[in-house]
Amino acid sequence: MVNTTKLIIVTPWFGEFAGGAEVLAKSLAIEFNHRGIETLVFTTCCKSPYADWWHNDYEEGEYEVYGLQTFRFSVNNTKALYDDALDGFIHHKDKMTKERYENFFLAGINSDNLVQGLSQYIDNGYEVIAMPYYQGLTHSVVNAYPHKVSITPCFHDEEPFYWKPVETMLKNAKYIFYNAEEEKELTIKNYGKIIGKKLIESTVTGVGIERITLQKTTTSRLSVGNDYFIYMGRKEEGKNVHLLIQWFLSYIQKQDNELKLIFIGGGNASLIPSHKKFIDYGYVSESDKQYLLKNAKGLINLSENESFSIVLMEAWLSKIPIIVHGDCAVTKGHAIRANGGLFPQNKEEFILCLDYLLNNKDDAYSMGINGFNYVTDNYTHDMVLEKYLRVLEVK
Repeated sequence: MVNTTKLIIVTPWFGEFAGGAEVLAKSLAIEFNHRGIETLVFTTCCKSPYADWWHNDYEEGEYEVYGLQTFRFSVNNTKALYDDALDGFIHHKDKMTKERYENFFLAGINSDNLVQGLSQYIDNGYEVIAMPYYQGLTHSVVNAYPHKVSITPCFHDEEPFYWKPVETMLKNAKYIFYNAEEEKELTIKNYGKIIGKKLIESTVTGVGIERITLQKTTTSRLSVGNDYFIYMGRKEEGKNVHLLIQWFLSYIQKQDNELKLIFIGGGNASLIPSHKKFIDYGYVSESDKQYLLKNAKGLINLSENESFSIVLMEAWLSKIPIIVHGDCAVTKGHAIRANGGLFPQNKEEFILCLDYLLNNKDDAYSMGINGFNYVTDNYTHDMVLEKYLRVLEVK
């Protein structure tokens, strides 16, 4: 893949937190650099979305993160404006003003210094890709340099997606890169008549997934047999972890078996009840993660707000089936296209899905194999990067 384009990836945080947008930013920057395309990372001094958004956890300056040349810029101190906008959103929706809608985004994680710092690079021919849409930094860099900054927005079907600042950002974006077909459909449905053909002609790139090759192991310090399903990712109510626990409890209370639900990843550990059928390992090593995935009955992710879902792809690379929420268009779409899992919409259907995977081992195995083929046929790094470069090379 030969290209002389120079790139900058803009992301609100980088190096501490492994959420979907940061994983995508990291993946793009590393893989572009590996292919000889100079790629820098511009980020703030805020270390994660769980930190104080208006506090600098790092000194401003140049760093090396994951082997990448990374520039950190101080955050704006706009907490009062954001608190006012958030209060309006939660308690006074009838009093949401134009300024409050804007401040909901712009007064979040943002950096005027970063926006200004981009100027000389854009003037020197760098392409810029910013993500995700939910933080003000993306809006600020796009709106400061109209039609010169591209976005990978990571849109979800949630209330802020429908607000006026999103329309403005889409109008000013140079190119738009979608993570999934359903994200593109959602965007066209709501903004197509306003924005026009740019949305329709924009590319669905997906996310490059790395197939991890580790020395085969049959044991682990976390060995718990193989009578378990697994949840992987952040433990948050926004990811429907509380719903997953409720539904799983309803199932195990009616069963006399050893089935457990294992959690790996960060987030709010207090969401997990003190119960022998729920095990929270928190962050684990890559080898332990692969071991737990490989031996699970399947992965469960009931989040309704996903723009891609890397964890599904990782589960399929381990050749296990998935259970996702039937009201999440993106993950349901993956499950249907891959024929790699089930998608209940309520507790009763969820219980039936667990029973089906446990009692139909051949079908469960086939779903895992189908998922593996889906990922390797669609989401290698070369496939994804080629889609980005095909667009960015159009002058």
